[in-house]
Amino acid sequence: MANQLGDAAAKMAYQDKSNAVRWVDQTNYHVTLAFLGEQEEQTLEALAENLDMALPPNSIPLSVSHFSPFPESRPKLIAAMITNSEELRDLHQQVSNAIHSTAINLERRRFAPHITLGRFRHSRNQFAGAIPTSINLNTDVDEVILYESILTSHGAEYEPIYRFPLGFFDHDFESV
Repeated sequence: MANQLGDAAAKMAYQDKSNAVRWVDQTNYHVTLAFLGEQEEQTLEALAENLDMALPPNSIPLSVSHFSPFPESRPKLIAAMITNSEELRDLHQQVSNAIHSTAINLERRRFAPHITLGRFRHSRNQFAGAIPTSINLNTDVDEVILYESILTSHGAEYEPIYRFPLGFFDHDFESV
């Protein structure tokens, strides 16, 4: 899916003649289930244990429905919008529960699943390109990753701290 999203972003970037958008490298595409802010190492270790027990044993479907400036009221980015399915809402809730049981306070935000393709530079230059309004991409979420976000002059870089495979034991076994 990252390749298809990267192709769509590259087409939009080609139209971005005024350089109004800082485009995200497709290796950094992800869906944020929760933003933790600064946390101590022992807190992250406890969270990892809670997540390991809380996450579902199966992979879940993920569908990109369209591209859009986001958020709609005061756009700050161009995003691939994810269909907020029951399975994705359940995953978000399981992650939130694990975070709360670790005593990490989260900001109250409405869960609006998306993948950031580019961030507006907030300059006088306006993005004059076309944003495709529809797309149909589907994949399965087979891993939840706890990242450390490292801010650089080129934008954020994401360093995996813990990985939690989903559907690792999703196999069809024939009975003998």
